[in-house]
Amino acid sequence: MRKIRSASIMLLLCLAWLGLAASQGMGDSRTYDQSGYQGMGTPAYGTDQAVMVMPDYLSPYDSALPQGYQMGSAMSSRLMMEPADPAGEGLLIEENKSQANQLYIQMGNRILTEGTAMLGEDYALWARVSARGGLELFDYDRLVFSQPSIAPGWYRISGAYGNCLGGHLYRFQVAGLSSNDLRVLVSPGGYPTALSLTGRVVDQSGQGLSGARVTLTNSDGGRFSTITNEGGYYALDVTAGLYTVNAQHPGYAFTPSQVQVMGGGVSAARLLVGSPFSGPSISGAGALPPVFS
Repeated sequence: MRKIRSASIMLLLCLAWLGLAASQGMGDSRTYDQSGYQGMGTPAYGTDQAVMVMPDYLSPYDSALPQGYQMGSAMSSRLMMEPADPAGEGLLIEENKSQANQLYIQMGNRILTEGTAMLGEDYALWARVSARGGLELFDYDRLVFSQPSIAPGWYRISGAYGNCLGGHLYRFQVAGLSSNDLRVLVSPGGYPTALSLTGRVVDQSGQGLSGARVTLTNSDGGRFSTITNEGGYYALDVTAGLYTVNAQHPGYAFTPSQVQVMGGGVSAARLLVGSPFSGPSISGAGALPPVFS
């Protein structure tokens, strides 16, 4: 009887020891939180629980995004794609056969695999597509344009513009095949860059309109106003967000547009182009004084 009792005690002690060892990982030094995550990184699911695996690379497409870049779609909503023949339009092509799909920027009469653009001004992209399928165009890691089905050939993408000081990194994908990375450096030109938003008011010939009153409004009821300088340029210091921008100048009519202001950098509105106004002049001098709210 005494031997049976001793054996039972030993068995209970062994079971208790095994339970303690199992709860501590049986010598495994890794520690997990309550959700099964180890440290920091990306979840990788095994047969019994989730563990964390640190990534071995950093995406080149999201490392340089300015703050607030993903917030708006003022530029992407203006992009248009159409079949076109660059050779038929007399353009010189910087050929690059290393990629099945190829992306270019047009500069003058040339289309290049890298280039520059001016703040606030439009530029055109060209795509050489090698396969049929859906097309997706990215600026860094942000989808800015998509086409459900497209045939192989040459296409012009219009409507892009220098919306922020710095640059863009474009690429597109069709049928699982990615294009080259197209870097577009955006330079200030004559635009002022001391404040968060800059722009220009011009007439139909492209000449700057001095003394035009530019007004920004947003959905929160904010209103911001300033006057253009002798070159037609203006600048305002506003917080990140989506704004409607318009102008007033004697003898001209303007169409409002939208601009996405991004934090941590200099954003630019599209050119405000004035059309000759045959009716009573709308004078900036008679408008309300600048309001900052």
